[in-house]
Amino acid sequence: MPSKQAVSSLGSLLAVLGLAGVATAQPTAPGGGVSPALSVVIRFGVGFAILAILGAAAAAINPKYTTNAVREIQDDLGGAIGWGVLVGIFVPIGLVILALTVIGALVSIPGLLLIGVLGIIGTGITAVWVGNSVIGDDGTVSAIDGVAGGLLLAVPFAIPVVGGLLLNLITLVGLGVVGRGLYEDWAD
Repeated sequence: MPSKQAVSSLGSLLAVLGLAGVATAQPTAPGGGVSPALSVVIRFGVGFAILAILGAAAAAINPKYTTNAVREIQDDLGGAIGWGVLVGIFVPIGLVILALTVIGALVSIPGLLLIGVLGIIGTGITAVWVGNSVIGDDGTVSAIDGVAGGLLLAVPFAIPVVGGLLLNLITLVGLGVVGRGLYEDWAD
């Protein structure tokens, strides 16, 4: 398990880089609706609300599954990332290509919907994992971990343009664990 100091330092670095990213991504043209500062605050608030709700719900609805998923990420981060790329990028591409055929459309539409649901669950797992990495101490997860993870993940969410991409890359970890678990249950 990584040390709390290293993870806290990484969180601090993420906050500083997030602030720099927000400052860099601001439009330079005057006018145009909402002020840039208010836009960032709104994006941060919305991101925090969504991510905290997903994280807290994941920890509250099924704490045993969430605890096991977080431990799996901590034990095999590379495998979780690999499965996340497979489930979150390659499988949807394959399903879209499969949708070009008439028979494939019957398979690809439910498959893409399933990946969407897995993505929501994986985002909650990711929020709990991030929060647990910073404040967790007894090996189990709680809704507080989900809220803390939502707070930390709201920082990249607040960065215009690049933040959404960065958050999607981070949440591939949770999607990978959920996708691998579903595949292993199906294969058994």
